Parts: sequence; C-alpha cells; structure tokens
Amino acid sequence: MKLLFRLPLLFLVIIYAAASYGQDIIKGRITDEKKQPIPSVIIRLKKLPDTLLFKAVATDTSGNFAFNMLPAGEYTLEADLIGYKPLIKNGLVIGSAYSVIDIGLVTLTISSKMLGEVAIKGSAPMIEKLIDKTVVNVDQNIANTGTNVLELLKKLPGVQVTPDGQVTLNGKSGVNVTIDSKTTYLSADDLANLLTNTPSSDIKKIEIMTNPSAKYDAEGTGGIINIIRKKNSKSGLNGSFTESFGQGHFSRYNSSLVLNYKTDKYNLYLNNSYGYSKGFSVSHVTSDIMNGNALSIEQVSTNTGITINKAYNSSAGLDIYLSKKTTLTLTGSLSDRGYNNNLTSVMTVADSNRNKTGSENFSALNADKPFNFTTGVGLLHKLDTAGRQWSADVDYSDYRYRPGQYNTTINYDASGNFLSLDNVFIDELRTLHIFGARADYVQPLPGNGKIEAGLKSSYVKTNNNSAYYNQSGGQNVIDPALSDYNINSENINAAYINFNRQYQKLAVQAGLRAEQSVMKGQQLFTSASVDQNYFKLFPTVFLNYKLNDQNTLNFQFGRRLDRPDYHELVPFRRPLSPTIYFEGNPNLKPDMNWHSELGWSWQHIFFITAAYDIDHNYLRTLYYLDSNKTTITRMPTNVQGARSWNVDISYNKELAKWFTTNSTVTIYQNLFNGSAAGFSLDDPGFASVDFVTNNSFRCSNKLSLEADFEYESKRQFVGTVFSAYYTLSFALKQKLFHDQGSITINADNVLYSENRSATDHYFNLNQYGYSHIYSRAVIATFSYRFGSGKLTKTQTKSGSAEEQQRAGN
Repeated sequence: MKLLFRLPLLFLVIIYAAASYGQDIIKGRITDEKKQPIPSVIIRLKKLPDTLLFKAVATDTSGNFAFNMLPAGEYTLEADLIGYKPLIKNGLVIGSAYSVIDIGLVTLTISSKMLGEVAIKGSAPMIEKLIDKTVVNVDQNIANTGTNVLELLKKLPGVQVTPDGQVTLNGKSGVNVTIDSKTTYLSADDLANLLTNTPSSDIKKIEIMTNPSAKYDAEGTGGIINIIRKKNSKSGLNGSFTESFGQGHFSRYNSSLVLNYKTDKYNLYLNNSYGYSKGFSVSHVTSDIMNGNALSIEQVSTNTGITINKAYNSSAGLDIYLSKKTTLTLTGSLSDRGYNNNLTSVMTVADSNRNKTGSENFSALNADKPFNFTTGVGLLHKLDTAGRQWSADVDYSDYRYRPGQYNTTINYDASGNFLSLDNVFIDELRTLHIFGARADYVQPLPGNGKIEAGLKSSYVKTNNNSAYYNQSGGQNVIDPALSDYNINSENINAAYINFNRQYQKLAVQAGLRAEQSVMKGQQLFTSASVDQNYFKLFPTVFLNYKLNDQNTLNFQFGRRLDRPDYHELVPFRRPLSPTIYFEGNPNLKPDMNWHSELGWSWQHIFFITAAYDIDHNYLRTLYYLDSNKTTITRMPTNVQGARSWNVDISYNKELAKWFTTNSTVTIYQNLFNGSAAGFSLDDPGFASVDFVTNNSFRCSNKLSLEADFEYESKRQFVGTVFSAYYTLSFALKQKLFHDQGSITINADNVLYSENRSATDHYFNLNQYGYSHIYSRAVIATFSYRFGSGKLTKTQTKSGSAEEQQRAGN
C-alpha cells in the first residue's frame, strides 16, 4: 500500500524536474481581424543565416503556438493559412542565457484574392504516424466508398479480420474497438454485426494504437482501434447524403444523411443511416475423432448459411456554447437492427475404416432484433488561453437482445433409413445496462509540455436468461438441466496521470494508470457464484528522438489487459452445428500483457517498427472433445503463456502529382505454452506475412482511380492454423456538380480469392475446414454535399502535413 502512495509522488517529482529544464522560447497567438483565435495556422521557424526550416508547429484551438528549447541565434518566423495573407517576423534573437520572446497577438488579414467564400483545398495524408498512434484518414481512400466499417478495417495497415468478423492487429487478438474514444462493451460477434451495419461514409478517421497511452482504458492486449465518426464544423446549415447499391452473390444497400446547423451559440448535428445486406457462405468441415493416434470416428459435413442484416442507426448531438470558454455537449444515439441466419448442414458419419455408419441433417434458424441506445452529457471548460482546461462526461447505455434459435435434427442410418427427429427451441433474453462517468484535467507546462490527469468509473450489469425447450407432442417443454439464468455485474474504477514534453530533439510521453476491477456473477438455477476483485497498475512510456532532419527513432513500452467478453462468462451450451456447441466459461481470468516496440522513420515516409509482447493467461476459444466421443464444445480458455513479435515496414509517399502509394508489410509470429484438458499447447508457431497496399491515381481534377491489394499468409493461433488468401479491389470516382457531388464505382475481391482453409489439432481431435467467402461485389455510390457555410475551424492539415509531423504534432 505504501508503494501505491509513493508512485504518484515520484511521478510528480520527475515531471517537475522535467518542466524546470530548458526555457528558451518564442511564442505568440494568432487571431483574425475580429480578434478571434485562428487554429491550425502553420508557423515556420527559420534559423539564420541559412534560412532553412528549423521547426514547424500548428496553432492550437486558442490560436496559441510556442517553440521551446531553442539554441542561441537569430530566427525568422513565418505564418500562413490558405485564404490569408502570409506574415513574416524578422529579428527574433535568442541569447546564450535564458530567453523568452513573446510576440503577442498577431493578426492575419484575409487575402484580397480570397475575399468572400474561402476555399479550403488542403487535405490530410491518408496515413499519419504520431508518437503514440497511427491515424488513417479513411476519406482519402475512395475504395472505401460504399463499404461497411468491418470491410474498411480489413484494409487498414496491420489489421486482419477473420471470416466470422473477429478483429486482430499485427496477428494479435484482444483488440479493443472503440467508437469516438468510448468503449462499446459488446462481444466480438455483436461488435462485428454493429460494424457490418455501419457505412464507411459515416467515418472520418481511424486511430490505431498498439500501445495506448495512460489516458485510455487498459482494456485490449492487442491495442485499441478508435473509430471516429464525422462531425461537421461549418457555420450555417450543411449536410450530405449518400446512397449506395451493391451486387455480389446477393444485393446490398446503404443510405445515410448527415445534417449540421451551427451558429455562434450552438452546434446541432444529426447522423442517420440505413443498411440492408444479404450474405451467403459455404463451408466444408471434416472432424476426425482420435483414440490416441488411431482414427475412431470421422464426421464430414457441408454447411450452407444465408444471413440477412438490416440496421437503422441514428446519432445526434448538441454543443451549447455557454461562453467562449465553456461548452456543454448533449449526445444520443440508437441502433435498431434485424438479424436472420438460416443454416443448413448435411453430415456423414463414418467408422475408423471410413465406412459410412449414418448421416444427420441439421437446420437452424437464428433470429434476433438487437436494440441499443446511448445518451450522455459533457462539459468542457477552458481555464485560460494557454491550454489549461477540465472536462467531465456522464453517459448511460442500454443494450437489449432477444435471440431465438429453432433447430431441427434428422438422423438416418447407413442405408438412409429414417431413425429420429428432434426439434429444439432456444429462447434467450440478454440485457446490458452501462453507466459511465469520467473527469479529465489538462495543465500546460513551461516549455511546450503538459500534464493530463483524470478519473473514470463504470458499472455494467448484465442479465442472461437462456431457456432450452424440447418439442414434445407439438408443445415446447423446457429442459432446466440445459437452461441457464445468470446475473453479472462489473465495476471498474480508474485514475491516470500522463506527462508530455518536447526537449529540443527528444519528445517524451509517460503515464501511469491504475484500475480496480470488481466482478460478481451468480447463476440463479444452481446458486453458484463467481467473484473477482483485482487492482493493477499500467505504466506507459513513449520516446521520440529526432536524429536529424531525415531520421527519427521511436520507443514505446506499456502494460495492458484483456477482460473476457460478457457472453464468454455465461456457462450456457448453444448448438452451432450438428455436433459442435459453444459454452461459456465463468472461471476465465483477465489476460495480462507487456508490450514494447522500437521504430525508425526516414523523412516521415518510410517506417520500420519492431515489437515484442508477453501475455499471461492468454484468452482463446479452444475445441474440446466431449466425453461421449461424438460432440465437440468450443469454450473460451486461458492459455498459461503466449509471446509474439512483429516487424512492420511501411512506405507512404506521393511519388508524383498523379500517383500516391501507402503500403505496409507486417511480419509476425505467435508462440504459446501451456496445457488444456491434459493436452499440451506448447508450440513455437511460425512467421506470417500481411501485406496491404493502397495506390491512388489522379487522372484529372475530377476523376481519380484506386487499387487496393491485401495478402495474408498462413498464420496460427494456438492449435488453429489458417491458410493464406489475397484480395484485389478497384475504385473509380468522378466528381460532379462543382465538386459537391460524386459517383464512385467499387469492385471488391475481383479475383474471388478470399476463400481459405483452417485446421485444428487438439486432444483426440483433428479438424479440417474450408470456407468459401462470397465477398466479390460491385458497388455504386452517389454522394452529395450541400450548404454554403464557411469553416469555423480547420479540420485537415493544409499542404504542410510533413512540417507538422516533423514538429511532433
């Protein structure tokens, strides 16, 4: 306990010492002719006598900028922003002793050539590398138009998505997918369904964090993928609508409408979307049940599935500007979805000599209408113009599921004679109630540094009522032995402190997060209970060292954890096929992870990163042969130990005015050690390769083309090995109506090459499967933007992104 109190004290001493070092500063504030601050103005500092660029920064939301740790000498300062006259300040001298030059308020005047409507032409690069994250500006890739968010994730560097929608990052599972920096609290399956029904046109950018800083939740051993939705920033009434239609094996449709009305008193925004998709899947599975090294039973099945998804998503928000320094934000969102999956399976059963002994026809109709809503209120108050501020947020979320599963099983003997018929109905009711509150504070430090600190608390209550019915005499008769009703609660309390500072060539970010987790679970049918209570510390360190104008080194280190999904803790046994079941495990423990990585960049266009991870109680769903030697259960399990390494090589460059490429190669390997049900899981694994490239071709000011290619080699997770696959996609975009409208044609998976196989080897069980992925489709999308409002805050970097990256922004 003494250590717990000493750590924050030691941390503050380090921060104070760092803040007291180096104070040679040139600073100021940029405003317009009405004395209103102008954000995102590029400020360049040139050192005499050679007048080469020494450093560049962008003004913050209050118009402030500062250059710190400057060596002695004479400097020239330049400020420019599209639509304004450039400004130059000469004769800025830093002496050998302590110096602070405050040039005060600097006014930019509108260029006479740009009076009236200001045209903002700048755009952010598709991929930006920051000290603690990679930012992908998805709007810059026209091949994303008309797709859903789950399909979009597959195209991101280092991200893999399995056929059932599970997301991994650099070959690691346990990825925490957040939306607007908020945890979704959804299971992997529910999250996949939500992302499948969310159009990519709703998304502004995606942040990829392999080692998130202390201000983010510690959840997610594989890192965090933060999906940021669009929010208009123009004054007056503005909006856009998008319509897309696609045809593959079946058809798909998406429609979205975004509206925004902003004045100097408030900002009201609304985002609505509707989507419909129909999917088709075919898989072939062979299960060899072994007796040691000898075959005992062989089961061969062909499974066909048709899935229909319908979704209406709506979100709204209201920013009320109580004063120039205080903003009150009200938000709300809802999602009303329909899900229908019809699975049919034909299975042949054979003996040890592979002689047919019987067959089984299985059909399952799964239907659900998930509904969820979230509401929240936030308050932001800026204490001064230097960046000191505090914020507080409170929100509530409610998720409701009512899945029903109708199963029919018909058994035949070896000659095809009817043996038996079984009808089963599984009725489930699942609800999640989530309360969350957080408070954050930002304190600027002398010398272009800052301290961030905050508190967060969340409380989640889940109810799972699963009733298993056998049909007898035309009536559904409940089977209490196969039913389950449990109530779980989880309370997480967290506190963090994060320090960020620039020291001439070295940028430092360090933080410490503390989280206490209290979980209680109770099964009402059996009166069994499971309680967990643990306290953990999560340190993070980021170092960015500029060797010279061409080369930069980056080091990251941190600790994370991965908690089981709520449905993985429910010990209910659900049939997935004639012989395969899923059952939760209430005794799961959190996966604890240590992550480290070292990176090098050249001219901010070529990057090499090497990372290493160590996991304890690694979470993975494994296959278990049941005691009847016939059926198989998939159960989430803690693997005692896991290690992994990966090397990323990325090249992002505008090679010509008409050609830009963004390409990433990821090489990774997963290693495991432990045992389950007496079966050794020790395996050194093997190296795998993931290659993603996006290539943009600008044919004219109106017409552009894109070509995306993805290759994923053979890869392994514990006892499961997936085969290689690759996809090739093209897109064409034509701007219309004075660039306010556009039509885009996408051709996805044109080579129909995403099919893949998988093998599983566990105790007395070998499985071999092959899945046909029917993702080839042609999608046509029309988009139109309307409104004549002017930008009140620049949201993209304009023509000088490289200078901002060099500044560490």
